[in-house]
Amino acid sequence: MRAFPVTMPSGARYWTVLGEDLAVVPVADQFLRETRFGRDRAESTTEAYARAIALFLRWCVRTGRDWRTAAAELGLFMVWLKFTPAGAGTVVRGPGGEPARAADVIGGSSDAGFRCGRRGLPPCR
Repeated sequence: MRAFPVTMPSGARYWTVLGEDLAVVPVADQFLRETRFGRDRAESTTEAYARAIALFLRWCVRTGRDWRTAAAELGLFMVWLKFTPAGAGTVVRGPGGEPARAADVIGGSSDAGFRCGRRGLPPCR
């Protein structure tokens, strides 16, 4: 999963999420388009949301969890964010080690995961 910028024919831009097959993730794209154009949020807002959603969905895929119910195990997602370097499939560091991601990335992405599970929708809906 990865965040990806999209330019509309009008020139307006927003960010979306692509799956491992480089196809748009429909539920994330719908939310991000609505956020940008329906709620008139800044392009940078959809970028931040897209990055957080991509991290959460990547964790779900790599750990065999369904994104609709994975928020119940949010603590495990936070450990994965903190101690798994980008691109790694398993936790290679542990408590006491240097975090692999900054605290604001962990906080924003864990919030994304919580909101996914709570409403069965992408974050910040």
